[in-house]
Amino acid sequence: MKLLPRGLHISIRLKLVMVAMLLLLIPWMGYSYIQEMGAYLRHNREEILLARAETIAANLSLQADLLRIGDVSHTPLRRSPHHVFVRPLNSPIQLDGYLDDWQAYRARWRRYDRANSIYTGDTPSPGLSFDHQVGRYGNYLYAVFRVHDEQVVYRHPNSRRLDQSDHLRITLLDHHGQARSYLLTTIAPGWVNAHLVEDRNGVPVALRPEVRIKGEWQETRDGYVIEIRIPIRMLGQRLAFAIADVDDRRARGIVELISTAGRHLPEEMATLIIPSPGIENFLAGFARPDSRVWVVDRNARVMGIAGELVADPDEAAFLDDEEEESGFLTGLLRLIYQGILEQPAFQFEDDLSSVSRLDGEEIKGALAGRAQTGWRQTPDGRVHILTATQPVRSNGEIIGAVAVEETSNQILLTQNRAIEILFNLSLLTFVLAMAVLFGFAVRLTSRIRRLRDDADAAITSDGRVAGHIAGFDNADELGDLSRSISDMLERISHYNRYLESMAGKLAHEIRTPITVVKSSLDNLELHEDRPRIRTYVQRAREGLRRLNDILTRMSEATRLEQTLSNETREEFDLCSVVEGSVEGYRLAHAERPFELHIAARSCPLPVEGAPEMLAQLLDKLISNANDFAPAGEAIGVSLAREGGYAVLSVSNPGPLLPEEMQNSLFDSMVSMRSGKSRDPHLGLGLYIVRLIAEFHRGSVAARNRPDASGVEFIVRLPLAETPAP
Repeated sequence: MKLLPRGLHISIRLKLVMVAMLLLLIPWMGYSYIQEMGAYLRHNREEILLARAETIAANLSLQADLLRIGDVSHTPLRRSPHHVFVRPLNSPIQLDGYLDDWQAYRARWRRYDRANSIYTGDTPSPGLSFDHQVGRYGNYLYAVFRVHDEQVVYRHPNSRRLDQSDHLRITLLDHHGQARSYLLTTIAPGWVNAHLVEDRNGVPVALRPEVRIKGEWQETRDGYVIEIRIPIRMLGQRLAFAIADVDDRRARGIVELISTAGRHLPEEMATLIIPSPGIENFLAGFARPDSRVWVVDRNARVMGIAGELVADPDEAAFLDDEEEESGFLTGLLRLIYQGILEQPAFQFEDDLSSVSRLDGEEIKGALAGRAQTGWRQTPDGRVHILTATQPVRSNGEIIGAVAVEETSNQILLTQNRAIEILFNLSLLTFVLAMAVLFGFAVRLTSRIRRLRDDADAAITSDGRVAGHIAGFDNADELGDLSRSISDMLERISHYNRYLESMAGKLAHEIRTPITVVKSSLDNLELHEDRPRIRTYVQRAREGLRRLNDILTRMSEATRLEQTLSNETREEFDLCSVVEGSVEGYRLAHAERPFELHIAARSCPLPVEGAPEMLAQLLDKLISNANDFAPAGEAIGVSLAREGGYAVLSVSNPGPLLPEEMQNSLFDSMVSMRSGKSRDPHLGLGLYIVRLIAEFHRGSVAARNRPDASGVEFIVRLPLAETPAP
């Protein structure tokens, strides 16, 4: 099949598949609708959370005393920028210096480094920092310090000074507003107790041991860990911790002091909120799974909290196990959906998990008297969190705010479930439609291929009708087409037979008048001897000769095809045929030089076929070259061996081949000659060359010379010892 240049061939099956792809509009439209539904769900959740926050705020307004426990505005102390909200622990901490008990609260760690330094010596400690968190269980406050210190210096056993080694400082205001300071140090890792100290001229002097504050000191690869427990009844409204670092075991001077809250002055220490059982019980009644409720005072300090946003690891593992228990196909589809859809995340980085003050725009709006909602993304980008806030009023005064938070997981679960159902149904519909369309396409294309194959078999490569097409019995357009093609081939067959016989009939009919004219001219030439009549007679004879040549050339191709079909093949040397023919051309065309080039060690070149036919092939090529080459210019003939082929080349200077003629030059009745010439040319010479080359199982091609000075014809013939391709 010949395609148009740069044409795009698209099969019917592919077209049907492309049409079937329009079915994908169904899930796309459904997906767009579900996305719109997601926006509606988000708006609906905002309204629900606002109503929930309003309910909590209204109930809290009736119990305003629960919120006023953290109000320290009546104290003369300046408001501190630091605030610590002590979160509850699920179980008591075993004081052993190891962090296993704190793994469940790893999101609560806070880092303190040189930015929190309150004292720096002449040679500050390189890389000193510590991670810290606090929690409450029962009547105790638990605190842990994970210190990064390259040089750990313990207390000298014989020294009475507590500040000449690495140590922990605790400063607090008790319930009476009195400041107290404690130091924890040790001569070796293990159990430690605190000492109540008093500052005398900048030196902390131990007054007595404080056995109520207990702790454990455990050394690590990059420093040490301190775990302590403080009875809650010792604590008041403010608290601060500090890690002191000593690096020189001889001088034992403090090189750096890093604090959790200022310089341990009363007005700079962190305000401390330990939620009372009353507010915990109050908030517990409003707790919901996968949501969190905050209560803040008028200064945005956290007064109470209930619920968790981050799922318990065991619960997340249970959900994963449920997904793994589903079938293979369901699991495969889920993997695909997880790749294209945003999935809920039950484990994520919660940036507010350890804060003691809320500074978001929603909280600011609620403290200003406006109910607000807002979405924020977690630092790891895995989850969006919705926050709804409501102000808490008492006697017309805003005394705090309530914030209710929940993640987008529930919305995503609902949305993804709807999308999965939609895609599953769409996929089933698409597969069924594709199966039906593919079956129809296979049936249709098989009939078209059968029609094409019948048409190819009915017409030979040279255009003769050699068979017929049995039309389809189907009463559709393709059946009508097959029957129309069958009728058309039948008519073409009759017409071809007429054309094939027309040449013989025409030759028979023309030769008779030619004979009559010839005999008349012969008689006229015998009886008349005048010069004028002799000129006319000569012109008549020339016309008769040309007419006879036309008739001869018209039947030449037909006779050659018949001759080739009956020709006996023999093995001969192509070099001898070419050399002999070129010598003959030099004698016949004395005015034209012929250049023969035979590659060294190429001969002999055994070829199987008919030597006289190859001589005729060369005659046609030389005749063609002689017609186009300028007078006196040489015609080149070369012969060489290339692999298992003999390559014969005839080259002549002259006009170049047009681009559009190079593929059809060897077809029947094709000629490049324009204008009149002495001999008739019907465009059969190169067609005969092709027939002879194909008879010898070879090929012929034409191209312009590389230097664009003329044309070159190349004939490739397989050698006798080379099997035919």
